[in-house]
Order: sequence, then structure tokens, then C-alpha cells
Amino acid sequence: MRKAYTVIIHDKEYDVWDIEGKEMDCGNGEPLTYWVYMADRLPDGLTPPIDSDNWVHYHVSIQRHLWDIKFTQKNTTKEKWGSTQFRNNTHVEMWCNKKLIYEFGTTGTQSGLSFAMAKVQYLQTMLSEHCYNFFEPKENEGRKIFWKGLPATVKVKSYGWEIAIIPDYTAGLNKEQWWAELSKREKNLGEEKYDDMKDVEEEDFKESMQSDYINWGDALSDQHINWFRK
Repeated sequence: MRKAYTVIIHDKEYDVWDIEGKEMDCGNGEPLTYWVYMADRLPDGLTPPIDSDNWVHYHVSIQRHLWDIKFTQKNTTKEKWGSTQFRNNTHVEMWCNKKLIYEFGTTGTQSGLSFAMAKVQYLQTMLSEHCYNFFEPKENEGRKIFWKGLPATVKVKSYGWEIAIIPDYTAGLNKEQWWAELSKREKNLGEEKYDDMKDVEEEDFKESMQSDYINWGDALSDQHINWFRK
């Protein structure tokens, strides 16, 4: 018996269990060995009794992810070049199973709102299918990855969809070698420093090296991350 996940029914959380050998008499496309324990959730590490009367067949109508999307539009002003400029912004919060799992913003009036609505549909799929667990971000803490080809781990920040990169000096390269290789690879990737930002970026690099902490950001912006490192 293993807990598959948790669902919300009537605003209350219930655990869904996969019970090998205990199959439903018939199914409607749902896993035959999935059962909902329709009682108070047990503490982590405990399993419900197999002969409990609280077991109910899992049903295909139960949605694992219940979404609550919040759109907020605001008009703002900015003083620039001696005049007042107006802007309209749309802020979006994506809640799933009562947890805030992602947020973003767009600009523009109705076009900005329409773009935000379309992006939400796209993100619902992306967040569900991505190998990073946006729904239970704590499960990503310490995950082994390759950062620009170098061994590292993930540090989950206060907003669960934002991460930092922690160099891993136990996988063949010491600290000096790791950062020297990163510098070389950034140059090979065409990430040379612009003259007007060179001093700032070099200072950021040094601070990251000293702290063993690369402040990255959105886990969806993972073009430099290989999520699968054993």
C-alpha cells in the first residue's frame, strides 16, 4: 500500500492510496487499485487499516488539481521626462489545492488581460508536466542537477517556484575548479559581460562564489538546467 496523492473534496483533504491486490469490481477508466480513504488524514508514516469501512472507490470524476485563478488589474502612473505616463498591469495568482504555486504579471489593457488568460492555460499544462514539482516544492529541496553542465543541487526559495543553485563540490571538482569551469563555460556560451554592467556582474559572480549560492529564479526558466543527475 502506498499513498498516491491527496485530493480535496468538499474543501477537505483526503488521501488516495494505491492498494496492490485490492481492485475495484469495475472501473470507468480510473486505476483499479486506487482508493480514497474517506476519513481524517493520518499522520505521515501511518497507513489506514486495510479492512476499514472508510475506503471508497476512486472515481474518474475526482480532479487531482483544483485550480483557483486570481486576475487583478491595476492602473498605475510613472513620472518620466516631465510628464505623467499611465500603465495598466494584470497580476495573476495561480492557486492549486489551496496553495499558491505560481504568479506572474503582464502589461497592457484588455490585450494584457487576454494574454494573461491564455498564458494561464499554457501554464496549467507546463506546471503539471514539468519534472520540477511545483505542487509540492519542498520535494525538490536538494535535488541533484547539472547547472551549465556542472554538478549542483537545488535550493527552494520562499516562493516555491523560485530556486537557487548550490554548487556540488563532492562530485569531482573542488570549489576553485568548479567556479573556474563555470566562468569558462559562460564565455563559451557567449555570456560575456557588457561594458556598462561588467563591474556589477563580476561582483555578483564573486559574491556567488563566496557564498556558494547562485540566485537563479523561476524554475521554468531552466535552459541551463539538466534535471536528471543521479
